[in-house]
Amino acid sequence: MDYFDVEQRGPIQIWKIKNPPMNYMTGPLSRELVQLIGKLEGDDGTRVLIVTGGVEGKFITHYSVDELAASAADPAEAARVMPRFFAASHRTLNRIMLLPQAVIAAINGDCMGGGYELALACDFRIAADGPYQIGLIEILLGLLPGGGGTQRLTRLIGRGPALEALLFGTAYSPAQAHRIGMVNRVVPPDKLMSTAMEWAETLAQRPPRSVAAIKRAVYLGGDRDLETGLYVERSEMAGIALSEDARNLMRAYNAEVAKDPMAARNNFLRGKGIPPAKGR
Repeated sequence: MDYFDVEQRGPIQIWKIKNPPMNYMTGPLSRELVQLIGKLEGDDGTRVLIVTGGVEGKFITHYSVDELAASAADPAEAARVMPRFFAASHRTLNRIMLLPQAVIAAINGDCMGGGYELALACDFRIAADGPYQIGLIEILLGLLPGGGGTQRLTRLIGRGPALEALLFGTAYSPAQAHRIGMVNRVVPPDKLMSTAMEWAETLAQRPPRSVAAIKRAVYLGGDRDLETGLYVERSEMAGIALSEDARNLMRAYNAEVAKDPMAARNNFLRGKGIPPAKGR
């Protein structure tokens, strides 16, 4: 891999993005990303993915403006090629969103434009505090976020705040981004990866089929009308309730309840006495 360092720590996989000096997203980097996604989609041994920047002070600065400008140089060619280019980008980020694994973006530097669109496709965004910026700034170049940013940001923080961010092209500090819901947590820089690993270790213990089903219910149902969302939920529930993990966990819980209902409740909430999930 030219643009990613991949590390496996048990059930947790870490992707470090490296395209120095600015860590721009580019076509070749995006193609490697597609390859990695394809491998992970069929990887039953990995339960959590962490994506982070491999260049100091940069998660992904933004998509390469050189590439975009070159694509737009010939209007007729741009009209032919660009819809397919952005459709491919949407497919790639949708595949990240719907990975069966939980996905954490550990934001450790500038994260704007296509970089923040990648972070938006992740389930969680943990940001290191620091003098860098997060945002969708495409309007400053006469563009709009073309990698799903207008849709995912609106669904994440609401129409009014999203329009403010998009139309002003504001680049937020990590603390500002946290206040309006663009990231889940802001932590000291030296705690970023340890925090991401703590989250990942907890998520890796959750039944993987339940993780995948909850993600599908949220992403495929949460933005539809209520009846459609409820249909997606009950369809997922009908399948997951029959899984080996669900039956084992319910059986173990009921056995503990028979001994002491309150102790069973407290122990399961603390993760005590829960049989390890097998992913079946």
